[in-house]
Amino acid sequence: MFSHRSLLKQAIIIAWKHKYLWVCGLFASLVASSGSWEYKILTENLNQNLADGGSYKLNGFLSIGEIIKNFFLGLGNIFRYDFISVLNAITLILITLLILVGFIWLAIVSQAALVSSVKKIATTKKKEADISLREEFGYGNSHFWPVLGLNFLTKILISVAFFIIGLPLLFIIIRDSAFSALIYTVLFVIFFPIATGLALMLKYAIAYKVLENTSFVKSVKKAWRLFLNNWLVSLEMAVILFLISLLASGLVLLVLFLALMPLLLLGLMFNAIWLITLVMLIAIIVIALAGSLLTTFQVTTWTTLFLRLRDKGAAAKLERLFGRQK
Repeated sequence: MFSHRSLLKQAIIIAWKHKYLWVCGLFASLVASSGSWEYKILTENLNQNLADGGSYKLNGFLSIGEIIKNFFLGLGNIFRYDFISVLNAITLILITLLILVGFIWLAIVSQAALVSSVKKIATTKKKEADISLREEFGYGNSHFWPVLGLNFLTKILISVAFFIIGLPLLFIIIRDSAFSALIYTVLFVIFFPIATGLALMLKYAIAYKVLENTSFVKSVKKAWRLFLNNWLVSLEMAVILFLISLLASGLVLLVLFLALMPLLLLGLMFNAIWLITLVMLIAIIVIALAGSLLTTFQVTTWTTLFLRLRDKGAAAKLERLFGRQK
């Protein structure tokens, strides 16, 4: 019988036992917070509020044209200066683009490598799976463009959904409405299934592409069917992982605050730059390690869930509960 608890326990064991996967987890977390689109989407909107989150996305869309215009105006102004200034500006832009491309490559390849590695570990009949990070990164690199495309497609679809949801907010801004509470509710009802559903479908599509090497279109189609057939199980797991991630993140921040705040205050009091730098460095390292572990755990959970749904299917906890009452 399918159990969320046993699946999560397996994911924790894999993530903790195979710490070399944290390397992939560290870079995969660059794709989205904790490597999960739904975690990023939910935390962004819970930290603001649903209407403010939709308004922020809407403003982002409306300001894209202004950003592009300012960029080309700034680019044109550069060429008014001497050749050395132009050369330095172009060199800086190229270096920045190169670093950005490098991080994107690492994030996408790590995401694919992590899915592949987890599958080998979860399905091996040996005591220890033969995993080579070098080989896994090479395998992930061979799926770079499809996995990048799937991430990009999901980002676009989610952004478009936010844009459509945010349109009614224009009327609230222009004229205060008594139906604000109703709009909040409607926004949430629309936002959660669309954004979360797309994020979950992305995970299954990437798994199909990486593990079965299906085409881009076929991966999306198969992922869509798998999600539709198991949407309740997927949403249950998304909620559980969201709560775990939220609690884990809060716990890490609380521990860092209690452990490092006295040292930070001491450094500020005596103007000890070395102590302040040390505290910040420790905080960054701890947050990076915690994020790597959390991302590895998240991707491991979704990969093992995908294997279970694809091979055997599963009944949601709510289905089993209501089934017992009949």
